[in-house]
Amino acid sequence: MKKLAARTRSVIAMGLATSALALGLGIAAPGAAFAAPAPVSGSSSNPELPPNDMVEGIDYWHNMQWPNWRNIGNREWFEVAHWEENGNGQTHHEMVFTGGQFFDRDGALRNFMNNGPAPSSSHGYTGSFQEYNTTIYDRVEADDIPRRDARRIIRAIGTGDMFWTTDHYATFHYAGRS
Repeated sequence: MKKLAARTRSVIAMGLATSALALGLGIAAPGAAFAAPAPVSGSSSNPELPPNDMVEGIDYWHNMQWPNWRNIGNREWFEVAHWEENGNGQTHHEMVFTGGQFFDRDGALRNFMNNGPAPSSSHGYTGSFQEYNTTIYDRVEADDIPRRDARRIIRAIGTGDMFWTTDHYATFHYAGRS
């Protein structure tokens, strides 16, 4: 009985080791937990402009001189403007969100900067990134916190290289430097 238990443990260990090796080499079975980096389009000679409905938010962050997790904290709402509605006294607060440090977990942005068509001065980048929402939300009540949409700007803090996404990081578009 002891030999059977030892053999079973050995077979299980061998199976786990083989699975781990397959995942590491990228040859895992379909459905295994292995994600390819998100595609990045655009280049330093041909940057892709973000959609028009993202421009107001981008301009706001640019005018704020691109605050980041080092100087504002990690995740914050910022008031862009506030105004009172005529006749009923309701105050509107236009708000935009910074999502904090972006970790580039799949390496797509660093790979693009180091090996792709980003400016040569971006090659070798090891610094951090900041996430910014571009949608400006209208809040009437102080506790009316909007649900954020999928539109984001990701900016390399050290170089100013800027990427945008409209599908919450499934794809990225290189927009140049800001």
